Amino acid sequence: MVGKHKQTKRVGGPNTTIRVTPTGVMPGAPWSLAPSIPASIRSEQQELEIDLQALERYQEFSAGIDRVLQKYEAAMREMVVRFEILDKDLSLKRNRNPIHHIESRIKSPASIYDKLIRYGKDPTIGNLEEYLMDVAGVRVICSYINDVKSLVGLLRRQDDLEIVRIKNYIEKPKPNGYRSLHAIVRIPVYFMDSKQMIPVEVQIRTIAMDYWASLEHDLKYKAIADVDNGQFHDELKDCSEILEKLEGRMQRMANMLDASGKSKK
Repeated sequence: MVGKHKQTKRVGGPNTTIRVTPTGVMPGAPWSLAPSIPASIRSEQQELEIDLQALERYQEFSAGIDRVLQKYEAAMREMVVRFEILDKDLSLKRNRNPIHHIESRIKSPASIYDKLIRYGKDPTIGNLEEYLMDVAGVRVICSYINDVKSLVGLLRRQDDLEIVRIKNYIEKPKPNGYRSLHAIVRIPVYFMDSKQMIPVEVQIRTIAMDYWASLEHDLKYKAIADVDNGQFHDELKDCSEILEKLEGRMQRMANMLDASGKSKK
């Protein structure tokens, strides 16, 4: 339990205060935590403020998280295998692979802790399981827009999956131009004495959507002080619309080839 008075420990000189969080150094962070002190910030000219109570809570949280993350990792792997099976089945029936590649990830304990704090929730294992639906994530990159639609339809037909929600940013892109399909699904994971439905965040997008999203993610972390933010936002959206048109043209060509192949049989 957090006491009435925050306990902190200061290291270094009095000139600069640096607060450290689970994910790194954050000057002026509203809350502070230091699971480790990077050598790069140790200096006699700096002052490091460590919230000892927050540090203790994080250590308690991370100590019991490995067993829980094992469940999410199992769910993530099962979801990947399902997509691999669908890709193989579709390749045999359509003579091509609709899935270009698959990526997967598990959130780190520090990232989970930070997100619970941002949500205004106590960083506990119980709140992790109740409020976070994207601890495990699978991203499926398809060749064409129709492949995205096909995979979503096939997911809906798997009666042991529970589709919690779908956000279609392809039909309704985000204001900055981001396009992708996001779904939260619960997949059954079998253990020695139980079955649990574990949530997995699934993102399905085309190569063009992934290209835009990857570069947008990279660009927004770069310094753009000399660029008008409104102009930069408009440029990103314009690039997204250009790729959408290109995507449509590639899909039409693929449809023509598919139709030609069927007529020759």
